[in-house]
Amino acid sequence: MNSNSTKRGDIRKFGIVAFLFFGCLCGLGIWTGKAIPTYLFGFLSMIGLGFMVIPGPLSPVYAGWLKIAHFIGKIVTITMLTLAYYLVITPSAVLKRIFGGAPIPVKPDKSVDSYWVTRDEKAQPRERFLKRY
Repeated sequence: MNSNSTKRGDIRKFGIVAFLFFGCLCGLGIWTGKAIPTYLFGFLSMIGLGFMVIPGPLSPVYAGWLKIAHFIGKIVTITMLTLAYYLVITPSAVLKRIFGGAPIPVKPDKSVDSYWVTRDEKAQPRERFLKRY
């Protein structure tokens, strides 16, 4: 099922998942005695039931649902990548520079003839590279 598919079978599959997921959340809302989750998830599970029973007339609702989900996915992705960059990568790079220098040599070293790093032959046998899998 691709993200823009509005085939009846794909809508029905989504309806089954939505009905079960939101139905469980509605049941949880009933069990805890909270009114707002019960009504909200009950309504959404009924939409899922509608996707299962009458997928044709509800295909515009399904297409709108997919557009909203795609937009939310973009926002979440951008937020998570931004947080990962500024909360993980940037502080680790700053700590690396403070305690251990630059991660790679950026300025050329005029005292060396070559930057080639010799490796021990036993570290990686040649047969390992011939058959990768």
